[in-house]
Amino acid sequence: MAKAFNKFIPAFIPIIFELMRHFRRDSNHNSNIKKTDKTQEKLGTLEHLMVRLEKKVQLNREVYMKSFNQIRFWLAVNSVILIAIAVKLFFY
Repeated sequence: MAKAFNKFIPAFIPIIFELMRHFRRDSNHNSNIKKTDKTQEKLGTLEHLMVRLEKKVQLNREVYMKSFNQIRFWLAVNSVILIAIAVKLFFY
């Protein structure tokens, strides 16, 4: 059994060297890859979402104020018309 195994040792030596070469190359490649910090990316995303939310809140506030002013104007116009109708009915 040992004799049969000794026959295959010369075939395994190049395979071992090839595996070592690939392992060394892969480890060098992995060390050269830029390590990115996901925290900064997530903080940037959150800041972007907050800015978008603030813009939407500001837009909604402007729409609300514009609508409120229009309602107030039409309430004043309707009140004046109602007073005019009441004066016409009771005093003329």
